[in-house]
Amino acid sequence: MLSTYLDYFSGSFGISLVFWPLASLILTLPILALIYNRYHRLRLTAAMAAYLTVLYLLALVFFTLWPMPDDRAAFCATHHLSPQLNPLQFLTDLSTGGRMAVLQILLNVAFFLPLGFIMGRVFRWRFILALPVAILVSLFIETAQLTGVFGIVGCAYRLFDVDDLIWNTSGAIIGYLVAMAANKLVPTRQADAAQLVTNPGFIHRAVSLALDLLLATILSMSLGMGMTYAVHRLGTYQLDGHYRFGGLLIAPSALNVFGTVVDLVMLLIFELLIPLPRRGRTLGATFTHMTIETKQRHGWSRFLFYLFRTAIILAVFGPWTGNVQIATRILALLLLIFYLIKRQMPYDLLPGTAYREEDTGAEESPDDRRG
Repeated sequence: MLSTYLDYFSGSFGISLVFWPLASLILTLPILALIYNRYHRLRLTAAMAAYLTVLYLLALVFFTLWPMPDDRAAFCATHHLSPQLNPLQFLTDLSTGGRMAVLQILLNVAFFLPLGFIMGRVFRWRFILALPVAILVSLFIETAQLTGVFGIVGCAYRLFDVDDLIWNTSGAIIGYLVAMAANKLVPTRQADAAQLVTNPGFIHRAVSLALDLLLATILSMSLGMGMTYAVHRLGTYQLDGHYRFGGLLIAPSALNVFGTVVDLVMLLIFELLIPLPRRGRTLGATFTHMTIETKQRHGWSRFLFYLFRTAIILAVFGPWTGNVQIATRILALLLLIFYLIKRQMPYDLLPGTAYREEDTGAEESPDDRRG
């Protein structure tokens, strides 16, 4: 059975294995940002819980819907799957299938256990809401398989089985009950009321910087695509590949230069011009309630801090290619090693005065204390 599955689904299944953890990591970012926005800080356990939640929810897509036949026409020509609508069919399966039938039931139950736990522990939904959601999620998956993802595949590439609905929902109910027990035995901690984190940990810094880079990239790409469209739309194309604007000729390579310049300018805006007059709060840092200025600095010391930090940001995240890109990756690795040893970035070591807690209502970020 496994070899037959891999014969038809090996390509898309391989894609799922590769992109599943990466996509989960990317989609966890806004969740971590929301946690920082709400609680002003983030514990390592909360970060892991967020990632595992996204990882599981994406698994429902990557391993129940996405693995489609590599050759859809050949698969549909040789497979004709009719829905199984008898809710007591599992009794026959148990009597004829033995251990394999039991294992299939247990897998269906186990696969939906995390969904029930997430709804009860993470989302804190009431059972009256969690139960229909569990049923609808299972029904959506089964219906998508029956209809070939609503017509995309062209035929039913998995078996619609009403017993799967029963066992999936049962698994979600068991997971929800486990969550209710966990809520009583290990209550979640209260929200932290800190106003501004002046000594952020690695995860806190990474989330804030990632938000800044995401915004900078969106704006840079928008400007770059807008300029490219304007040149193609308004310029007169020449046989040598240039575009003419009156007496001005624009080479295609000039658009690449423009994109590089815009990327650098956006980094300067988001990591220098925005935080400079705002006590070190970039847009990402503002959303997660932290400041990049881990000490109070004035005059030349503050100038050197921003000069040093901006140079590192441009070196690591600039639009470099070739040997320069290799050098920036080495630099990024060295910075990571430096942080793991010192629990600070190099520019944090520049002279300055520690913030007073009464000035900011802040204290050390827990994820910094835990590394």
